[in-house]
Amino acid sequence: MAESEYHVASYVVSCRSQDGIAVAAAIEAMPGLEVHVEEKGKLVVTAEAGDVRELAEMTAKLETVSAVVSVAPVYHEFTPES
Repeated sequence: MAESEYHVASYVVSCRSQDGIAVAAAIEAMPGLEVHVEEKGKLVVTAEAGDVRELAEMTAKLETVSAVVSVAPVYHEFTPES
């Protein structure tokens, strides 16, 4: 049986405080991404992916959301699944 991977990462996403709710909604609409907290333009976001390339694509998508000022990675863990 071939092994696959499971990646989970977290980020702090920053935007102007008045854009926080709209940015959170845009991120929530993206598969594999979840917003856990939005407060005054700071969002805590997690991503789950099947491989590192998919995770990198999710990170790039976060950076292109309208009104996002910065995306700071906080945590990344990967485990092989069989």
